[in-house]
Amino acid sequence: MITLNYALTKEDYVNYYTYVTWDAPENRKKRMIYYAKQVVPIVLFLTAFYYTGLFQRNSLFIMVIAGFLLLTTLLSLMGVRSNSVRLAEKVADDPANGSIFLETELTFSETGITIKDEMKETRYQWKAFVKKQESALYYFLFLNAIQAVIIPKKHLQNTEVKSQLDKLLAQQLSFDAELGHLLKS
Repeated sequence: MITLNYALTKEDYVNYYTYVTWDAPENRKKRMIYYAKQVVPIVLFLTAFYYTGLFQRNSLFIMVIAGFLLLTTLLSLMGVRSNSVRLAEKVADDPANGSIFLETELTFSETGITIKDEMKETRYQWKAFVKKQESALYYFLFLNAIQAVIIPKKHLQNTEVKSQLDKLLAQQLSFDAELGHLLKS
């Protein structure tokens, strides 16, 4: 049995939300489609400029247009991830969501995970978890497509506890929960 005590921080929640909505490996296709959608209008503009003879105009005019296209493209490419961060911060700052950040005790056993805080006690059997993902800083044990138990690795006291948790998760989670998301991507 492994017991962890911690409270999620705003940063933990923002990292979780951003990972789930943008950074996760399974979102690669979504990211590529977004980037392609940002490049297509530029290609269309450049093609239209070429065929209308716009490139034969004053070189200063062409530089202004090229700079404007480049700037708008860079802003849109960089802005999408920051939009996810802003949405997550909005959720985290809402007082109605304060229960996300309560001091919590997680107990991992052979039968499942028990989560206790000052407002509730919830017990999940291992089969309740449909997906496990791991980032450099977190474990995410998903109950459905958007709701997960967030386990910050910084709260694992030492490498022995981390290896015990890794072993328990590998033993108890179904194959689909452990690796299925990699096969579906």
